[in-house]
Amino acid sequence: MQGKQKAKKGILPGIIAAGAVILLFFLIFGLSKWHHFLIAGLLALLAGWVVGVMAQGLDTSQTAPVQRKLPKTGDQTADGLISRGQEMLSRIRKENDLIADAPLSAQIDSISDTAERIFETVAEQPQKAYQLRRFMDYYMPTTLKMLEAFRRMEERAVEGEAANATRDQIRTAMDAVVRAFEKQLSTLHQEDYLDISTDIDVLEAMLRQDGLLGGGPVEP
Repeated sequence: MQGKQKAKKGILPGIIAAGAVILLFFLIFGLSKWHHFLIAGLLALLAGWVVGVMAQGLDTSQTAPVQRKLPKTGDQTADGLISRGQEMLSRIRKENDLIADAPLSAQIDSISDTAERIFETVAEQPQKAYQLRRFMDYYMPTTLKMLEAFRRMEERAVEGEAANATRDQIRTAMDAVVRAFEKQLSTLHQEDYLDISTDIDVLEAMLRQDGLLGGGPVEP
């Protein structure tokens, strides 16, 4: 299936390249003699084949995300978690490169982006690594397992009621995974939100006490 899709992707660029070569040959040499047609045709076929082959390896529909290597934190638990998580994330992205289902691929992009931000958060605040135990032991591996299963069914062109039902289940499950990953990221920052809220409350109280926020200074 992937081979057919790649071949189709190379057809249009190949045709355009062949046409461009014929037009260029005509403008430079003209087509007044029979051998001009032969030479132009051969050059067009060669250019079309080369460009078509090159285009099969290109995907202009999206730019593949670059996975940034995060710096070591010095915390053994956090560094081990980040390393293992990024390895699984790399495998998830490779599966995505092999999956032609556009809606599912978009879900995987969202999951990958959120997971990357989760690991960046832990790299900045290693003490939060303990919050990711279930995320790392179950959510990430299960997500990868589902994508591997989907990709294998697509590669082998597995059809039938059971296979189609499994595909639909995976797509539905990915919706839940997207929300779960976003929730996990939000949970990691929950303490930060509380700290900021507390700081704002203290700041406003001090401003009122010093008469800088209206109402005058608070009487002792």
